[in-house]
Amino acid sequence: MTDEKSRKEDGKIKDPIEGAEINLVDDEDAPLEPPFDEISGDSVDDDLASVETQIYELKDALLRSQADLQNVRRRAERDLENAHKYAVEKFVKDLLPVLDSMDRALQLAETTEGFDSSMLEGMKMTHKLLVDTAVKHGIEPIDPVGSPFDPNQHQAMSMVESDEQEANTVVSVMQKGYKLEGRVMRPAMVVVSKIPGN
Repeated sequence: MTDEKSRKEDGKIKDPIEGAEINLVDDEDAPLEPPFDEISGDSVDDDLASVETQIYELKDALLRSQADLQNVRRRAERDLENAHKYAVEKFVKDLLPVLDSMDRALQLAETTEGFDSSMLEGMKMTHKLLVDTAVKHGIEPIDPVGSPFDPNQHQAMSMVESDEQEANTVVSVMQKGYKLEGRVMRPAMVVVSKIPGN
């Protein structure tokens, strides 16, 4: 017991398992184990700055790739929507001469004296059915009499002097135009007013 006490006072104790002596006294001059190299503050700052730069670049690359992916998704959705909207475009272009023929036949029937009234009524009903069906599928006529000339929707075929209309007003329509879901399929062929003497 006294032996053990004297060993503790010396700062050493025997390991009960290994039997080796363990030093209990802290020696400030003793080297740290394992030995550590001195690390300069500049080196740590440089390494930290390098890591921060890499993190910033990776975040930037991630944000850019996410934005690109979102743009691709939006473009694909828009293309799909347009494909659904304008799938009948070719059919509409083929249908326009039929609508024109019906318009001309109806005008002729209305202006011809002695034309059978029941036949005229049947033509009007057929014409209305055809136009209503076209409108139901996104086709709308451009019939701009009395409205200002719009080069995006109208094609001026001639100009006439007019005291009654303002300049650049559509006086008459030679051939109706048509739009499909807001997109002009064929501009209206129109006669436009101008100021007399110009």
